[in-house]
Amino acid sequence: MDSHYDIAIIGMGCAGSHIVQELLRRKTDLNIVIIDDFKALSLDKTWSFWEKGNGKWDHLISHSWKKGSYIMPDDFIPLDLDPYVYKTIESRDFIAFAKAELQQKSNYTLIEEKVQSVSGAEIKKIVCEQATINASIVLDSRIDPKFFKDTEATTLQQHFKGWVIKTERPTFDPEVFTMMDYRLRDAGTTSFTYVLPYSTTQALVEFTYFSKDVVSDDTYEKYLQEYIAKYLQLTNYSIEKTEQGVIPMTSYKFEQHHRKNHLKIGTAGGWVKPSTGYSFKMSEKKAVQLVDNIILKRELNHGMISKKFRFYDDIMLDVLHSDNARGPEVFHTLYRKNKIQTIFSFLDQETSLSQELGIMLPMTSVPFLSAFFKKLF
Repeated sequence: MDSHYDIAIIGMGCAGSHIVQELLRRKTDLNIVIIDDFKALSLDKTWSFWEKGNGKWDHLISHSWKKGSYIMPDDFIPLDLDPYVYKTIESRDFIAFAKAELQQKSNYTLIEEKVQSVSGAEIKKIVCEQATINASIVLDSRIDPKFFKDTEATTLQQHFKGWVIKTERPTFDPEVFTMMDYRLRDAGTTSFTYVLPYSTTQALVEFTYFSKDVVSDDTYEKYLQEYIAKYLQLTNYSIEKTEQGVIPMTSYKFEQHHRKNHLKIGTAGGWVKPSTGYSFKMSEKKAVQLVDNIILKRELNHGMISKKFRFYDDIMLDVLHSDNARGPEVFHTLYRKNKIQTIFSFLDQETSLSQELGIMLPMTSVPFLSAFFKKLF
């Protein structure tokens, strides 16, 4: 095994796997090492995303939908996504595919260990449990501990627990997923149910919060049971799989932890969309930009941050943080006043200023104006 590499990728979760596959696509002859002990919870998650039509991961997706819904106690908004498709992919499948691809290339090395430290200036020294290696560039998915101690940034948690349930009788419409159902809420919070129907008798039913603090397992399960009984009208079903997670939604400036030739990636690098918690497509885009930067010998963080969309995200976070109970009203206005295609384009950071004003102005209120001027000045 070589001791020096051009690039070391620490962590092969969503971001690391995207970077590996983008490097493979470019057919670079750089000497690359990937380090991961493959014990993280990211190995068993469901990642969902939207994109227009066919995509390069379609051979890996497990389910897809062209229609969805947004539900309030007094409103039902059907979502015809065309030309977008909402897709879901199992993290284990995505990571396994990237792992299998890299193992076919002689210039890629996989070390299944945990990284203990990274040090050095021009050449980085990476100490693992057994191996010690050097690399010119380090792409690091480990979250800096300072983030967990920060008190300055506006931070919410997207936290959830979901069950994949199997029913005895046909219950679900496998053609329509539920983006947000606010008929059942934990009072005073932005909380909702998310449903991905896999067939007429199987679905992922997930109770989700956008809030400051996580709750107990019993709380998630209470709302899951209530939703299934009251809104799905089911008493006989089996739980085939449980999924649980916490995703930071934050204005924290993760780029402060970048060092020369040492870039934080994934959640650790701010690759999660702060206002939604979605990361799969954002990671794909950032992986493309990052590999461009490496090949063109630019600064690693060149073009990785949109100040304009960060500003929009910060406003949304501030509104939800200051009055978490307003979330359903805010999202209802967003979905009622805009086409889903415009919303997706906005969240993908692909809209024009006129489109952005069209989205933001209908949501203008005292909390939004307060957040706007707070972030502006």
